[in-house]
Amino acid sequence: MRLVVELVSPGNRTVDRKFMPMLYAEAAIPHFWRLEFDPAPMLVIHELEGGRYVERTTALAGTSTDLDTPFPVVIDPAGLLRQ
Repeated sequence: MRLVVELVSPGNRTVDRKFMPMLYAEAAIPHFWRLEFDPAPMLVIHELEGGRYVERTTALAGTSTDLDTPFPVVIDPAGLLRQ
């Protein structure tokens, strides 16, 4: 199992959303999660399919989302904020 989580930063949104996923796909990393913080925490789950990432689900802040792959986890992106 290989997973990469990209934290989208305000100064690098385009790079984090467009360029980095292409690099991860070229490295054949099967699972890619993108964590956005603005305007509210959101976790976008992607899986590699045919050399490209396909969005599978989006976990929104304040909602618990059950994930099965790459491992079982229940996650609420609101809990990922630095206090």
